[in-house]
Amino acid sequence: MTNYRTAETVSPGHPDKIADLISDHVLTNALKTNKKSKVAVETFLTGTKEGGLVVVGGEISDIAEITDDKVNAIVKDALSKTIKTSFEDFDLDNLNIMNVLTPQSEEIRSAVEDDEDLGAGDQGIMVGFASDETDSKLPKTFDYSRQIQKELWDLQHASTQLDLDSKVQVTTGGDVVKVVVSTQHQKDIDLANLFEEVSSIVSEIISEEFKLDLNPSGSFVKGGPAGDTGLTGRKIVVDAYGPTVPVGGGAFSGKDPSKVDRSAAYAARHLAKNIVDHGLSKKCLVRVSYAIGKAEPYELTVDTFNTLNVDESVLNDFVSKFDMKPGAIIERLNLLDVDYTTDTLFSHFGTEGRNWEQKEDI
Repeated sequence: MTNYRTAETVSPGHPDKIADLISDHVLTNALKTNKKSKVAVETFLTGTKEGGLVVVGGEISDIAEITDDKVNAIVKDALSKTIKTSFEDFDLDNLNIMNVLTPQSEEIRSAVEDDEDLGAGDQGIMVGFASDETDSKLPKTFDYSRQIQKELWDLQHASTQLDLDSKVQVTTGGDVVKVVVSTQHQKDIDLANLFEEVSSIVSEIISEEFKLDLNPSGSFVKGGPAGDTGLTGRKIVVDAYGPTVPVGGGAFSGKDPSKVDRSAAYAARHLAKNIVDHGLSKKCLVRVSYAIGKAEPYELTVDTFNTLNVDESVLNDFVSKFDMKPGAIIERLNLLDVDYTTDTLFSHFGTEGRNWEQKEDI
């Protein structure tokens, strides 16, 4: 049986990613106001007959000083970067923006006091992955999809005939790479010309023979939150490594670094990537788990898929240099000074310059 692999990505103009972006705007604003801010924010947005609804809710420290005015400004700033066209049911100038943020739970606050033994902000399992099959150290099929999506995003911005919602899906393993691209467009667009433009993008990224299906539904005029509801945390596979790598289950966006859903997932990627970057193995998966309020991980597992190039004792010594307690992770990766408004775009992994992508001098 053919060993097919399929992966998809979505643009920052997809409604779920707009929701992620708004949540991460709130987080970044809160940490700039006070680095001790604790944040767990989710955003919901949808089209309505009245012009659109955006709900920003969750828990946040009072010291973050996120007022109604700040929420309104944050929402409008994020939408200005991800939507070109207003619709009757999602009019950028006629939105109902609701701020339903509440103070952080006292029980959670006491479990994550800021000290050297900062406890995990929740229980959970986090996964990190790296492979030398691509320059980004991401799975090949997912990397193809991600690269196409990034180039398509540039085209969407540059073209007056395109809006900003899109999806890219790539299937490898057969005689032909199958590529599906759905991109939002104006009513009067020349679809034949768009096909040529998108095909050119794909050919620059995929050297193998490919088959492109463009907008298989026929047309894609109404998109973004006018076409579909958006919700923070609904694209966790797209945010990570694609479907060939397990996910721990927790979303990243809208969460401050005391939430190990985010910080430990970044640390797991950092460790896995350094194992591969230093030539210890060709492929690596790191799994780590925590209990709320406890600093020491309950599990730290490293799987090199029989590609280990050194003695296991060398690997164990290398791994021991990466302290996986939440407080140590935050300090090592400088997670209180990250611009999370860019971190959420095109997967949280694989982009040079992010602290958890750096090769350490060990």
